Amino acid sequence: MYGTAGFGDPDRLQELLSKHDEVLHWAAERNLVLSDESEGLSALDGALNEWAVDPVIGYKLGNEVGLYLGNVIVKSVGGAHWSVWPNGHPVVRLVSGRDLDVTALVDQRLEGKGMSLPDVYSKALND
Repeated sequence: MYGTAGFGDPDRLQELLSKHDEVLHWAAERNLVLSDESEGLSALDGALNEWAVDPVIGYKLGNEVGLYLGNVIVKSVGGAHWSVWPNGHPVVRLVSGRDLDVTALVDQRLEGKGMSLPDVYSKALND
């Protein structure tokens, strides 16, 4: 998931990165209701292992869930916003100045080496 290096229009960036339709559709098929609220993170985190083995969408998991997680953080953590590294990779920048590479964090979670989605959110709240 990489965009244009140096993308400078925050509104356009938010518009582009707020699209995570596949994760919403996949969740709805499993009666999981996701909104851009933190409550959806626990439900989604519990279903990640099932999604990872889905042959249709599993390979998109890191990006899709990363976008969802990023949007939840951007919408509910004061001062958080999407940013783009010089190489074009989107991250969530917290008010502290720390960048969260949400797609990498989701990939780590899927590999069994990272935090749960609610834990990532909690750390962002307390950053």
